[in-house]
Amino acid sequence: MAAETSTEVAKTAKQFVLKEEVIVERQWLKLAETTYTDPFGKTRTWETVKRTGNKKGVTADGVAVIAVLQRTLHYDCIVLVKQFRPPINGYCLEFPAGLIEENESAESAALRELKEETGYKGEVIECTPALCLDPGVSNSTTHIVSVIINGDEAENTRPKQNLEFVEVVSLPKNDLLQRIDGLLVVFHILEYCILSKKP
Repeated sequence: MAAETSTEVAKTAKQFVLKEEVIVERQWLKLAETTYTDPFGKTRTWETVKRTGNKKGVTADGVAVIAVLQRTLHYDCIVLVKQFRPPINGYCLEFPAGLIEENESAESAALRELKEETGYKGEVIECTPALCLDPGVSNSTTHIVSVIINGDEAENTRPKQNLEFVEVVSLPKNDLLQRIDGLLVVFHILEYCILSKKP
């Protein structure tokens, strides 16, 4: 009977944040201690990382771009970027991504970031709602945007990226994971970002 009572309480007790105290804040991020109630009404604390600032007219903090490069007589390729990530002290193989600017749509941000990081110009096919990819640590949200790149267009035959420290890596879609496994060994990449959503 006691177990049934506990379950009943857990179902009916409302969980909510009581207060939030900023521990430290820097230019881009802040660490806060969040006080909240658990399903049984008990007060608990949680350490939370949040982005600073309060941009107007945005639906999420950032975008991640699943870009498919299509060219005549070539396999479709997934366009990724390799870059050094200080938090893990190593290189990551990732989808092109970045923050959404004030009053910028997710679709526009995705095309801008794709152009900046890879040099490619694409067309948005689909955009997800805002997603929390690591809600146990942060309230940061991201749109996953699917983009098609017409590799036969003149501006996409020799794309010029704007970021010096990002390397563009295009891998055939049909054996993507096998190619990535090979790169992990060759380039000593520590981790990679492959989401379950397929373009």
